[in-house]
Amino acid sequence: MKQKWKRQWLPLLAAVLLVLQLGTAQAAVPYRTFTLGVDEDLVQTQTAYEPVRAMTRFGEETLKTPADMRMGPDGNLYIADTGNKRILVVTTAGDYVKTIGDKKTLKSPEGVFVDDSLNVYVADNNGRQVVVFGPDGAVIRTYERPTHPLFGETSPFKPTKLVLDKRGNLYIASTGNTNGIIQISPNGEGEFLGYYGANTSTVNWLTAIKKAVLSEEQLATMADIVPTSVKNLCIDEKGMVYTVSQSSDNRSLRRLNVAGKNTITVDWTVDQLTAVAVNASGSIFTASASGYILEYTSEGNLLFEFGAFDNGDQRIGTFKSVTGLVVSDDYTIYILDEVLGSVQVLRPTEFTDLVHEAFTLFQDGKYAESKRPWTEVLRMNSLFTYASTGLGEALYREGEFGEALTSFRNGGNRAGYSDSFWELRSDWLHRNLATILIAIVVLAVVIGVLKAINRRTGFLNPAGAALQRVGSVPQLSHVGWCFMMLRNPYDACYGIKREKRASIPAACVVVGLFFILYVLVKYFSGFLFSTVQQGKFELLRDAVMVFGAFLLLVTCCYLVCTINDGEASYKDISIGCAFALAPMLILWPIRLVLTNVLTFNEEFFISVLDVVAYGWTAVLIVLALMYLNDYTFRKTLWIIVLTLFTVLIAVALLFVLYVLISQIIDFVSSIYGEVVYRFVRQV
Repeated sequence: MKQKWKRQWLPLLAAVLLVLQLGTAQAAVPYRTFTLGVDEDLVQTQTAYEPVRAMTRFGEETLKTPADMRMGPDGNLYIADTGNKRILVVTTAGDYVKTIGDKKTLKSPEGVFVDDSLNVYVADNNGRQVVVFGPDGAVIRTYERPTHPLFGETSPFKPTKLVLDKRGNLYIASTGNTNGIIQISPNGEGEFLGYYGANTSTVNWLTAIKKAVLSEEQLATMADIVPTSVKNLCIDEKGMVYTVSQSSDNRSLRRLNVAGKNTITVDWTVDQLTAVAVNASGSIFTASASGYILEYTSEGNLLFEFGAFDNGDQRIGTFKSVTGLVVSDDYTIYILDEVLGSVQVLRPTEFTDLVHEAFTLFQDGKYAESKRPWTEVLRMNSLFTYASTGLGEALYREGEFGEALTSFRNGGNRAGYSDSFWELRSDWLHRNLATILIAIVVLAVVIGVLKAINRRTGFLNPAGAALQRVGSVPQLSHVGWCFMMLRNPYDACYGIKREKRASIPAACVVVGLFFILYVLVKYFSGFLFSTVQQGKFELLRDAVMVFGAFLLLVTCCYLVCTINDGEASYKDISIGCAFALAPMLILWPIRLVLTNVLTFNEEFFISVLDVVAYGWTAVLIVLALMYLNDYTFRKTLWIIVLTLFTVLIAVALLFVLYVLISQIIDFVSSIYGEVVYRFVRQV
C-alpha cells in the first residue's frame, strides 16, 4: 500500500514543487523566463537573468533619447546620446568618465563603435557622415557619402549604426538604404567597397501578382516587395557581422561571413528586433521593441527568452524601447533604453551559470566534464530541452548510445536521435545477423518441406478449402474486390458497375480501414518521422476530416458527373473512390514499420513509398472515374478540375453558414441574457 501511494503521489508532489520553485524565482523579477520545449514551443523555466540596477544619472549627466551603446577595450560604456548630440563615456558602475563630441561636431549621433586604439567612430544620421574621434576627443577623420558610381545616385547615406573589422573596414547601416550594409575601406578618402549582406524580400504568389499589376512607385512603399534595411549590427572576434532587421521571420537575425552570406538560422525569434550583441563565448543576444531579450547559442538554438514591456510602472527589468545591447564576458547584460533614458544591468542566475558552464565545457571538447552540469540542469528543470540535447551529445561521444538515445528524445533532437539509433541498430545487427540468416534459411526449408509433403499427401487441402469458403462469403468477397483495382482497374470497375461485385458496406469497410491506418501512421510512426506532438490525440478531428472529406469529394464529383453526361450512379462513384484507396491499405502498414526501424540516412525509402502510395491512388481515382462514367482521359481530367472547384465553393458556403449560425447563437444568447438581467432587476 505504501509503495502504491508513492507511485501515485510522488510524481504529483515533484510537479507541485517545481511549480512553486518557478513561482518563487519569478516573484523577484517583473517577467517570466522561457526556453524552447520539445514541440518547438516556449515553456517556462527558472529565471535566467536578474535585474541588478537601472542607471539614469551618471554623475551630473543624464541621457536624452540614446540610440546606441558599445563597450570599449577599456571596459567603459560608450553611449550615443542622440538628444544631447554627444558620445557619453561611463563606467559599468555608472560613473561619469568623459564626453566626446558636441553640438558643433555632431548633429544626430545614432551609432557608435570603439576600436582597439580607443578611436571612437560615430554614425551621424542628420549630419550624413561618419565622424572619427581620437582617444583625446579630437576629430581625426570624417567619412561622407561615397561618390563611387556603384553606390547609386539616389541611394541615401544617413548612417545609423556601424562596426569596424580588424582590417579597418567600416560596415555602415543607413536609413532607407535597402541595398545592404555600406562597406567602406579606410584607405585614401574612404573607398566604397560595395554593398554587403543585403536583406531579401519574401517572394510568393501574392507578391508576384503585385509586381505584375502595380507601378514602381506603388511597389516602393510595400514592405513585402522592398527588402527591409538593417536596424542594428555588431561584429564578433572572428569578423562575423551580425545584423537584425524588423521583419517577422527567422531571417530577422543573420550572421554574415566574408562573402555576405547568412550562416545561421535560429529556431525561434520575435518580431521587431532592434539590437544585437555577441560576447567572447559566441553567445548571441537580441532585443525586441516589445521588451524581450533572447539568448541563443552560437548555432542559433534558443536558450532563454525573458523581459517585459514597461507599461508605466518603471520597474527594473521592463523596457520601452531597447536601442543598445552589450554583453560582457561574464554574461552581464547592459541594456540601453531610448525612451526611459537608462542603462539597466542584468546578471545571470546560478541556474544560468550552470547552463553556461556545461555549454562551455562541451564547446571545448570536454564531454565527460560537461555531463555533471548538464545533469544538474536537468535535475533543476527536466523541461530544459537544450540540456537534454547537450547531455545526449556528451553521451554519444562517449559511446553510450542507449542513454544518448533517451536524452536526445527528451530534448526533441531528431538528428542526434537518428545517429544514436543508427549505432544501436548496427550493433544489434552485428550481434544477431547470423541468427537472422539461419532463421530465414530454416524457415525457407520448412516451407519447402511442407509444400513437398502437401503435394504427396494433400494434408493442407482442408485448410485451403476452408479459406476458399471464407473468401466466398459475400461481404468478405465484396471487400476483397478492392484489390482487383490493383491488378486490373477496368475489370474492377466493370464488376462494380455491371456485376454488383461490391457494395456500399464494403466501401465503408475499406474507408474505415483507411482511417485506422491514417491514425496509426499519424500517431504511431517512429519518433524521427512523426509530425505530431507525442501523446496528443485528436481522433474526433481526424474522423471528421477523413470521412467528411471523402463524402464531400464523392458528392461533388457525382454532381459534376451528372451534369456532364456521366453514367455512374452515386453508389458506383462511392465504391470506386473507396476502392481506389487500396494502395494505401498495402503500402501504409509497410511505411509504419519502416518509420520505426529506419534513420534519416534511409529517409529516401519512405519518401519513395509516399510518392508511390499517393501517386498510385491518384491514378486509380482517375481510372475509376473514367471507366465508371465512360469518359475519355481528357474529359476525366476536366471533371476532376471541376470537382475540386466545386469542393472549394462548398467549403466556402459551409464556412459562411457556420459564421451565420454562430452569429445567430450569439444574438440569441445576448437577448436571453438581457431578458434574464431585466427580469432579475424587476424581481
